[in-house]
Order: sequence, then structure tokens, then C-alpha cells
Amino acid sequence: PGIGGFFTRLPLIKALDNYSKHHAVEERRFVPPTLTEIRQIFNIAQVFELPGRIQLLTFDADDTLYEHGMDLEPDDWIVSALITLMEAGVSIAVVTAAGYPGRPDRYESRFKGMLSRMREMQCPKAITDNFYCMGGECNYLFRLKEDYTLEAVDDKLWHTPEIAAWDDKDISYMLDTAEAALREACLRMRLDVQFLRKTRAVGCFPSRAEDRIEYEVLEDIALTVQDRLMTLEEGPPTVPFCAFNGNRDVWVDLGSKKFGIEALQQYLGVEAIRTCHMGDRFTSTG
Repeated sequence: PGIGGFFTRLPLIKALDNYSKHHAVEERRFVPPTLTEIRQIFNIAQVFELPGRIQLLTFDADDTLYEHGMDLEPDDWIVSALITLMEAGVSIAVVTAAGYPGRPDRYESRFKGMLSRMREMQCPKAITDNFYCMGGECNYLFRLKEDYTLEAVDDKLWHTPEIAAWDDKDISYMLDTAEAALREACLRMRLDVQFLRKTRAVGCFPSRAEDRIEYEVLEDIALTVQDRLMTLEEGPPTVPFCAFNGNRDVWVDLGSKKFGIEALQQYLGVEAIRTCHMGDRFTSTG
């Protein structure tokens, strides 16, 4: 997949030099930079462009704010950093693939360390108003209330015209096709997995929680589904989607984080140039 769009200039040489001071990437002779290292360099390049400009800072969740499958804890350094940014008037939004429609408590459990710290500090409404969570890539928006719990935002208040135009029949067709491709790929790989269909996503994961599927196998399944959707005889689905390897599972979601961030920009009235997204894979497919 190609690279997605950025909202800032990218001083990549400066970022590479900075990263290499600690990890000697430029001094290596035979091993090229890994995807993880490239992601870090892109993140550093964005940081160099932030001072005096940023109004909306968005983050991926797993493997960015916290380790995969873990939660934010009160003593995590990132918690203090996020609160400091909100105190400075910067809007913070976690844009995550995790989709729990109508279940803000599921997201609260992931951010419990930050929420408990904010409650302990008795952060006022001027600060709590600066935290949001976009779930399911771009499908569910939650905002933080004064009592340090999350509440869903009415779709009509934040849907962009493009998101509002997505048709339920087209969504069902895309998910039906994706689910069939997932099942075929997992059968081909002889995997013991379960499948879960949601209103705006479908995925597969190991039947036993203690089992792990090799990264390369998950990657092949994700690319298989993406290829199936993009090469249908009647053409690709009329609604956007992203198919991705979640390190322990594979999911196909309606839309992508691109649409989620654009919706946040519209809802908060923030220009793209004053936005920065940190930590994702930066691919156009999510």
C-alpha cells in the first residue's frame, strides 16, 4: 500500500540524523531501516514541525500510547505529557481501530490511568473538553465529560458529508465480501480462529486467547482480503475500507483513520495545517 497524507512539512533528513545519533541507522552497512524505524523517523520529523502551530494532536492507541493490549497507567510518563498538552489548550484525540459502539466504558478502561490522574488533579471543564476518542477508525466519537467519563457524540454533530453519504446496503456488501475472503484465507492457512462481525467491521482472531498467529500469516490474510475487495469484477466497494494486521488478529473496518481525523477537524473547527497524527503505520490502507 502507498503512504497516506501528512498535515505537516517533513524535515526527514533532520529527523534521520536525530534518530541515528541514538541508534546508528546511518552507520549500518548491510541492514536497511526497518518499518518500525521508518515510522519513528516520520514521527520525529512531525515533532520538529509542532511548536507554535498545533491545535489538534491525534494518536494511535496500541503500540503508540501503550503496549499492545495494555492500558494507560497513572504513573506512565505519557499521561503527564497528555494532561500538560490539554492544559495548554491542545485538543487530544485517540484514533483507534478498536470499535465498541455504545460502550464508552470499554474505552475508559484503556485510558483509566489518565482519567484517574485527571480526577485526582480535579481538572476543570476547560481541560476535560480537550479530550476525545474516535473508535472503529472513524465510526464512533466520544468526548470526555466533567465527571471524567466518556459519552458518545451524536453522529449528526460530527459526521462529514462523505461519511453521512455511506449507504447501509453498500456497507453490508463490503463486509459480506470481506468476511468471505477472511474465511477462505484462514481455511487456506489451516488456522483455528473465530470470526466476529460487527455493524461496521469484521475480523478474525485465535480461538484460544493464549495462541499467537505468526505476523507474516496475519499480514498475508490482510493483504488477501484487501486484494479481493479491490479486484471484484464489478469494481471495488463504493464505501472506503481498511484491512489490517493487528499483530494478533486481522480486521476489516469501514473507512479509515483518515476519515476519523477529517471528522475531528470539522467538529472542532481545526485546520489541517494545525493537526498532527502520531504513531500510526502511515499507510493509505490503515
